[in-house]
Amino acid sequence: MLKQIMDFFFSKLWEKLGEYVSDILRDEINLKSTLETLEQDFNSLSNKAFDINETIKKAELSGKKKRKREVEEWLEQVAMIEIQIRALEREVQAEGFFRKFLTGDQAAQLSASVNKLVKQSRHFGELFVDVSKMRGEPLLTNNLFGKGFKENLKRIWNSMKSDKVSSIGIYGMGGVGKTALAKHIHNIILEKCQEKRVCLITVSQGFSIKKLQDEIARSICLDISDEDSEDKRAARLNRAIGNNFILILDDVWQNISLEKLGDPLRLSGCKLILTTRSFELCCRMGCQEKIKVKKLHTDEAWSLFKQILEQDTALAPEIEEIAKNMAKVCDGLPLGIIVLAGTMRGETSTCVWRNELEKLRDPNMVQDNMEDEVFKVLKYSLDRLDLNHRLCFLYCSLYGEDFSINKKELVKRFISEELVDIRTSRKCNSIKVIRY
Repeated sequence: MLKQIMDFFFSKLWEKLGEYVSDILRDEINLKSTLETLEQDFNSLSNKAFDINETIKKAELSGKKKRKREVEEWLEQVAMIEIQIRALEREVQAEGFFRKFLTGDQAAQLSASVNKLVKQSRHFGELFVDVSKMRGEPLLTNNLFGKGFKENLKRIWNSMKSDKVSSIGIYGMGGVGKTALAKHIHNIILEKCQEKRVCLITVSQGFSIKKLQDEIARSICLDISDEDSEDKRAARLNRAIGNNFILILDDVWQNISLEKLGDPLRLSGCKLILTTRSFELCCRMGCQEKIKVKKLHTDEAWSLFKQILEQDTALAPEIEEIAKNMAKVCDGLPLGIIVLAGTMRGETSTCVWRNELEKLRDPNMVQDNMEDEVFKVLKYSLDRLDLNHRLCFLYCSLYGEDFSINKKELVKRFISEELVDIRTSRKCNSIKVIRY
């Protein structure tokens, strides 16, 4: 009986040992196959990395091209993978029979990493970017006007040069010239700071974090369209922004998380400039320097009004007096002055000037909120348009704020709504746009 039990026991033992040895041999074969495949895949990856690196080096010799940050990171990852693969090979040689316990999972993980890098390289597109495009493009600006404007510009520039100031808030009522100030500082940075890159983004009401992220990414030639997560997009922005980046956020209405925008202020040499109507918002955004943009003085407002009129000859005394009163209605707001003077440009009839001044003084035009005073002039400007032009203008308001409107598509829509003459529209294939 005992002998039978022992025989059964040893038969099972030998069976299990056989299965165990079979498993080991199978694992040995699988591991060897995995390592061989890993080596082949990595050789292909390494060759591609070598070609990419050589291409980039040649392009960078001109000083006009710079490798994309995502390409640079990819090359770094390839180098790290190579170090890990060589370490794995040494481990396999040293551990011998028992290497499967130590290297099986690691080999599979490295193989997956290599395949991921191969796939990533297929979506690079251009390997480098034009350095000048990364710095930004000069913006169209009007001439500086008013002593206060020039003083503010100088103050902002001095703050920009200071290592102690990383964030600047420009605040003031609507139409006072905050955006004009931001555009001028944008162009000065491009002109005087060759090592700086600058990006100006109009935020406005109803903004979205993803839209702001896209705008910043576009300015630094980064493609993040394949990522939906705001946090992951922000991390990629942070890596790509690098140092010496100036972010200008224009027309900010509410607090914005800078972490979602790549957290630029944590990077060396990076600064933030924002424009807003609210002093409190400057404080909430952590602006170290806060600069108020004030209205023009009476004599400055009149000088700007005359400049916008573009009169070759002096105004008749009676018209000049009416024009001065018109300028006063704008209460020193540059936007209102530019719009109002633009509507009166070329007008020589004293009666027309007098009638338009009376319309401006209409009590129904007065706003209770001083912050919205500029809209009184804007409404007046709209009312002076003929019916068709007014309807065209109002049609454009159906589009979202800062929406990019295709001109040809807009012409077609105007024609379908019978807002413009099809014959003249087809002939010019464009719309006359009045800019103030």
